[in-house]
Amino acid sequence: MAALLCLSCATGPGMPLTGGRARFEQSCGAACAAPANASTGEILAPTANRGGQILDKALEFAEAIQGLNTLERALTGAELNLVEATLKDCVAQAHADVNASYQQQEGGFPFENGKFPNDAECLKTVKFTDKGNEISLAQELGRLKHAKAFACLKMRLPPNLRENFTVEPRYKPDPEMNGVELTDQGLDTLHPDFVVHGTRNATNVQCVYELKFPCLSAHKLDPRNAKGVTAQLKAYQALTWRCPAALISPAGLFQFGID
Repeated sequence: MAALLCLSCATGPGMPLTGGRARFEQSCGAACAAPANASTGEILAPTANRGGQILDKALEFAEAIQGLNTLERALTGAELNLVEATLKDCVAQAHADVNASYQQQEGGFPFENGKFPNDAECLKTVKFTDKGNEISLAQELGRLKHAKAFACLKMRLPPNLRENFTVEPRYKPDPEMNGVELTDQGLDTLHPDFVVHGTRNATNVQCVYELKFPCLSAHKLDPRNAKGVTAQLKAYQALTWRCPAALISPAGLFQFGID
């Protein structure tokens, strides 16, 4: 048993884990150092003559076992279905809530049809950046809806999944590892909205999702019609081989390369 635990801890880059590939960066610690019964192989709880030493060793042993129980893993099919359903719900809710609240907030204005902006309203300049660049209503609503959807996701997804997703990570190629690494630099990087990944390891990408909130009528039914979206999803697909990169909008979920 002790030998099996040590082998689990020492798994190296590229070795399989439940649900997909990952890089383990854990060591056996107290679990490998724990004595074993020579005849049965059973791990024995550490002992010592002093009470304090017994407690310390027991705590180390418990922490090591807990670490082994929470090794990096990918989400199951059922868990991924829950994530995608929650994504769709949060995107739809953010779309409706922000459209309603924008018309009432300071600086906003009522839409002609009362529910969502028309094309002329979408293209209207509503503010400027610090550098003087124009920001259209479509861009402003998109920013507000993304923030609303992210807050919804963090609140609604269960605690046991929170170490398996990251909002707006940024990646750059890592040629030495034949993969990617996280970065805060913007040039030649990929910046998806929502990534499902191995436990506590955002570079072990399982699935990638991009949130879109189309404003113009030509893009509302199928946001993949918007300029640059197909190329964006194609680039995100390079992050993972496990599932198609997907776009989620109020109209539903659209997977790259699948109609």
